[in-house]
Amino acid sequence: MKKFTVKLPYKLKSKISKKARRIAAYGGIPWRQDPRGYFLIKVNRKDKQIEVGFCEAGNVVKLVIVGKKPDEIYHAVFREGLVTKFDHAAYLGKELEKAYIALKTGAKYVQDSDLELRL
Repeated sequence: MKKFTVKLPYKLKSKISKKARRIAAYGGIPWRQDPRGYFLIKVNRKDKQIEVGFCEAGNVVKLVIVGKKPDEIYHAVFREGLVTKFDHAAYLGKELEKAYIALKTGAKYVQDSDLELRL
């Protein structure tokens, strides 16, 4: 196996061990709702921001988080303790990034759907 060097944007260089295990990324894991609740995400073009509603049991929005960038929102989510599962946190990050790209490019954002960019 060849030795690879990973180029980083700073001076530290990392090398991939010859013994590094490689795994294939495929499929998903069975969906199970986060016991804490779920999120409804939308783009507010008028105010140029992302709005995230947090819902608990009963499908009622209990909290609304607004921000212009994904990191502002997910930091608020973590501060409030709104996720308990890693896959839910990863999903939220993916959806927030899609919403941000849609906000910046004018693309239509639909939660849980692929983002359609006109290139």
